[in-house]
Amino acid sequence: MAARAYYRLPDEPLPSGLSRYATDPLWPLLTLMLAGGGCGLAWFASNSAALGSPTRGREWGCIALSALGSPALVFAVTAAVGFGALAPTLAPYALLSVLALKVAVAYALYLMQQHTFEVWEHYGGQPRNGLPLMLLLAV
Repeated sequence: MAARAYYRLPDEPLPSGLSRYATDPLWPLLTLMLAGGGCGLAWFASNSAALGSPTRGREWGCIALSALGSPALVFAVTAAVGFGALAPTLAPYALLSVLALKVAVAYALYLMQQHTFEVWEHYGGQPRNGLPLMLLLAV
């Protein structure tokens, strides 16, 4: 029995049974901005699976970083104020690090998925319109 060798591109999306639910990554990004982190991150995770993204592990790592890093930063700032290492008047500025983390992760997720989405769409993928779901979640 001869072994089969096949050529696979490293950035090629893997076929998925969830492909019919794939959307442009712009919609999860806008949902994250308008409806909050929970909805947007969940949509990014499901869109990653639907696209068959080759960077799925990194994307889910970014999602975990955002979901776990935000409470950790809030705890760190609160502890710093409690121990006197940070003046209470500076706490609101230090808490901007939470927003910076969320925005940076959202943009990184968007960029990772956009590349995969473009390849997936170029080879015949039919994306769903994410506008109705984004509006529903934002309201």
